[in-house]
Amino acid sequence: ANLSKLITGKPLQVATPDDITVEPGLNLSHRATQGSEQVQKLLGVSQNSASDLDTLKTSLVFSLSMSVVYLVVFCFLYKWQPMVYMNNTLSNNAPQPRESWFGLFLKLEQVQESAGLDAAMLVEFCNLGMKISACLGIPFVLLLCPTYKVLGAQWASIHCTESSTNVTSVVYPLESISISVLPSCRTTWFSWFLSGLVWLVVVAVQRLLRGAQEDFVKRREKWLKARPKPESTTIMVTNIPPQHCSDVELKEYFDRLFPHGAIERVYVVKELHVLEKLMREFDEVEQELYEAHHSWELCDFDPSRRPMRETLTSGNAKPVDKIEECKQLLATLIRRIQAEQEWIESADHGTQHAICGSTAFVTFKVLRDSEMAQWLRLEKDGDLFTMEYPPPVSDVRYADLLRKPFERKVLHILGYSMIFAVFLAFFPLIGIMSSTVNLQSLHKIHLVDKMLMDMPWLEPILEGVFATLVLSLFMAFLPTVLHLIIFKTFTLKAEAQSQLYLQQWYYWFQVIFVLLVTAVGTSMWTSIGDILNSPQSLIFTLADHLPSTSNFYMNYVILQWAMSILNMLRYVNLFKFFAWKAIVNEDRAKMKSEPEDADYYGIGSRGARLTLILATGMVFCIISPLILVFVFLYFFINRLVYGYLMVFAETKKPDLGGSFWMMQLKHVHLSIPIFVVTMSGCLWNNRSTFIGPGLFTLMSLGRWLWEYSRFLDVIWETLSFRAVVETDEQVEAGEPGTAPRDFYAQDELKRKLQLPDILRKEQI
Repeated sequence: ANLSKLITGKPLQVATPDDITVEPGLNLSHRATQGSEQVQKLLGVSQNSASDLDTLKTSLVFSLSMSVVYLVVFCFLYKWQPMVYMNNTLSNNAPQPRESWFGLFLKLEQVQESAGLDAAMLVEFCNLGMKISACLGIPFVLLLCPTYKVLGAQWASIHCTESSTNVTSVVYPLESISISVLPSCRTTWFSWFLSGLVWLVVVAVQRLLRGAQEDFVKRREKWLKARPKPESTTIMVTNIPPQHCSDVELKEYFDRLFPHGAIERVYVVKELHVLEKLMREFDEVEQELYEAHHSWELCDFDPSRRPMRETLTSGNAKPVDKIEECKQLLATLIRRIQAEQEWIESADHGTQHAICGSTAFVTFKVLRDSEMAQWLRLEKDGDLFTMEYPPPVSDVRYADLLRKPFERKVLHILGYSMIFAVFLAFFPLIGIMSSTVNLQSLHKIHLVDKMLMDMPWLEPILEGVFATLVLSLFMAFLPTVLHLIIFKTFTLKAEAQSQLYLQQWYYWFQVIFVLLVTAVGTSMWTSIGDILNSPQSLIFTLADHLPSTSNFYMNYVILQWAMSILNMLRYVNLFKFFAWKAIVNEDRAKMKSEPEDADYYGIGSRGARLTLILATGMVFCIISPLILVFVFLYFFINRLVYGYLMVFAETKKPDLGGSFWMMQLKHVHLSIPIFVVTMSGCLWNNRSTFIGPGLFTLMSLGRWLWEYSRFLDVIWETLSFRAVVETDEQVEAGEPGTAPRDFYAQDELKRKLQLPDILRKEQI
């Protein structure tokens, strides 16, 4: 009764023995286990109830209202600060936003040209989400919802007629169009029909995924062929033996294996502690110069008001021209940095061995040689000279590549341990948050309590918001924690690789603690132990808990609409832009305010959130088909949001060529068994036997496994050798290719420093 009052805000009316209230369900249990009750109390994950229709209406009103407000604010900000909201158009790297309705009607090729293949495939995943939800939603909403309504009414009528006791059949409004309204004992034929639909969903979704994968492989092949040099003709070599750890010796080694001038350049990653320190000092002084110059600019460059600061000279404070002082420091640092760079480049044999690590980048002259080299075993010890594709030139994490093998293992163990600790700390943290972020806490504030009493219509809206607020808040901060752990402990060859790790961990964390949270309970270990002791309990646990919370997940999807549109405001970047603009000029403020935070707004966390919503729609597509309507609208909104953000507003990110897309497809594939197992438990007519529609439903996992193995067998990371030869033939025939625009080396060695533009203009 207390739980019901906490969840629904209404006291539970307890029936007498002569007046029993029956909540029918298709092999479902509406009584949660003790662990599940605690989870629902902490997260606000309420079971289906009579007030769900009102909650759904308020969620729709709130989400749509906030979406309209955000769009109105965006239209104002877009015109007020075009540098923040359409900088790519201003720099001629993107078309005018209005021509394509802010990216909604941009073709995938246009997105790829402006933002890269990874961005284009994120937009394509929104298209895929709309396609899957439409293919399932249109027939299921039109067929299953009326069928549930009719059969549920028939069963209720028969049940009341046949019952010898005074029994009242309670059917909640939203449950009347869901599977929960039907009992298994009266609808055996319909259970077989639903079992066939499960097979249809598995086949249809995997066929759509197969087609999406095939289209991507074609795009990936074109992307691999069009990679610019030196990325396309370079291999990254790790675990180099100590005797070859220098540029000269490693080049001699590869020249001997690949003769006739096949090797263009070799660079071994180096420890550059002194040079890194000098570069940091240069950047700090340069920033100080920009700030001083901007303060003088605000004074209309009045010579009598040049920025000054006092320095101690012989114990006396003496005013010094801040701009001139920074200018002299920069000139000194430039000379020291150039001298350090020249010393490293001309270092002798002993010095090279002292500063070089065991990772190198070997650049070939033609693509064919670099592709062939990756598949060769250079030494009898297979651990030596490990070769792989390099990351983009601008995205290499050289500091990670200098880590020793033992250090890498220790940090990896530490990283996994910290992620595991986050899993364990989930429920205690949620408990703390739920005790402070709730409607009861607001009532304790006198002003808010008086406002709610004066405006009673506001309380149902707040109830709908707070129902998923704690969960949404925690999941919003979770990517920051995971990204910090990954960035500090995992050995990454590229910055973008951290997003891949984040996407993987963030997605499964959401699946366990959002989608399956009521089935997991407060103890994951207890749940795992129960499954190991009785594997079939997994089927019935999911069937007992997921369908009875289907309305909560509808609200969860609806509230994500406004959260998605909120991203268009780019409020974090806008605040950073204004903060920097107060101390430097507009161009430098724009540079300092970009890019957006990589934890929550990175492509990895974005992909994980999109995949979770699609997985949620699939799991509940037969249980409560109406959710597919809201899932479709969610992906339509995100098609607009990401089509605009990545093309017109955000800076172009290093491109991994669709790795995030393949991770998303893999996660969708792995979500299908959750749907199958849940439906199998719902359709199991008699849990004491194994023959029936439940078993037939479970057999669809065989079809899923076969198709999933085909998905994994597709080679997409590398070019086929035929494609490699064709690419080289095109280059030899004089067809336009990609001219080298950079080379693999640490930025500290490549960077050619000079005085900032403001000083050079001043000299002119």
